[in-house]
Amino acid sequence: MFDGLDDIEDATNLSRLRKWIIIGIISFGSLHVTCVSSVWTLASPAIIEHFGISHEVSVLGISLFIWGLGTGSIFLSPISEFHGRKMVYVVGLVFMISFQCITAFSRNIGAMLFGRFAAGFAGLSFLLVATGSFSDLFKNQKKDVQKTDSNRELAMAMVIFSISPFIGPGIGPLISGFINSNLQYRWTFYVMLIWTLVELVLISLFVPETCRPVLLVKKAQRLRRETGDGRYWAPLERNRVGIYESILTSSKRPISLVLRDKMTFAICFYSGFTLAVVYLFFVAFPYTFAKVYGFGIAAQGMSFLGLVVGMATSTIVSPYFVNKNYVRLLARNNGRAIPEFRLVQVIVGVFIVPVGLFIFAWTTYKRVHWIFPIIGSGIYGGGTILVFNGIFSYTVEAYRLYAASAMATNTFIRATMSGIFPLFGLQMFKALGIHWASTLLGIFACTLIPGAFLLYHYGEKLRATSPYTWNDPS
Repeated sequence: MFDGLDDIEDATNLSRLRKWIIIGIISFGSLHVTCVSSVWTLASPAIIEHFGISHEVSVLGISLFIWGLGTGSIFLSPISEFHGRKMVYVVGLVFMISFQCITAFSRNIGAMLFGRFAAGFAGLSFLLVATGSFSDLFKNQKKDVQKTDSNRELAMAMVIFSISPFIGPGIGPLISGFINSNLQYRWTFYVMLIWTLVELVLISLFVPETCRPVLLVKKAQRLRRETGDGRYWAPLERNRVGIYESILTSSKRPISLVLRDKMTFAICFYSGFTLAVVYLFFVAFPYTFAKVYGFGIAAQGMSFLGLVVGMATSTIVSPYFVNKNYVRLLARNNGRAIPEFRLVQVIVGVFIVPVGLFIFAWTTYKRVHWIFPIIGSGIYGGGTILVFNGIFSYTVEAYRLYAASAMATNTFIRATMSGIFPLFGLQMFKALGIHWASTLLGIFACTLIPGAFLLYHYGEKLRATSPYTWNDPS
């Protein structure tokens, strides 16, 4: 075990500045991975022309990357819990670089699509291991004041992290639009490859191992070496698990979370739908703004600015109100924190999401200025951040020990749904029309509103039936 607050080998005892540098680098990596997922969007017309393929085949460049993320979440998350977070980061980035090279330099569309799927699989580490790293840095301390500060810092870290994977998809088309308006389409993938190399350097140099069981192994090894006393052993050393076993055997935990944990299934489905609509926008926005307003490729990329600004604004503004509300709920509950307090912002977000969709649906006319549907997308983006902030913070607080596996489950469901929506998005907008297709999405979002209230009021009871959740013994 660690030696309290003076143990420098315990990640929770790192300086506050060092912790936030780590959070910044990991969040930057999450932004990067999700940006890679969407840069294909406005390179697609050039790819279709170059290879002579259909729109449906080209859209697989988006869907396969996302499905790679989802598949990787099941197999990669258990590795971090047995072999450390940093190993997953570094190895994942190395393989991601290799597979991005296939997409960037291949002369065959099949190889390019394979590279997209494999790069998504390898790059997934940031979207699932990050929450485990944050939980490592801000585990509850024994003293009440330190416990409260730990929870607040963890929540703030999750706010920063949760926006990065969702602003990323919005930034991707922006970058792609400018590149494909001025350069050959392959520069889209060259730029992303360079970004991955930069992230690998930052992780290698500035992000230490934070996984508590792995750090205890290193401490036990050091004590045996310094003292010559063979009695120093860490629990993980007594139950050493190989890479093969940790992948094939322990990957059952994310699947088990969906099947055995009702709260996990519920929050994963809603977050899946919300993100899937964002990815549907990648085929809907270029079609909508080109058809209604005659936007070129660069302007189509700029149409995603509303989504990005809405998400960024929500990230900046919402923490003040969320923290204020959290303190009020703590006071009403005699200072006892429960994870369901984090779901209050989800309740707010589920009302904002359909409002944004309806505004987008019914302002997209030639006689109405293009800024209004973009404002609608911005409102939708703000709502999604509230939803994801609440769900991510709840997941990390409720599943502290298994945070990486819980986020892996969430990522798998989100990725599955997000990869499916772009495949029918363009057809839906053409068949129903821009207005009714968007309205249909808004109506479905409205049907999910009552679920947020039910999860808030009955979440603690549902959580009590799970073998994976954390309960504060106080």
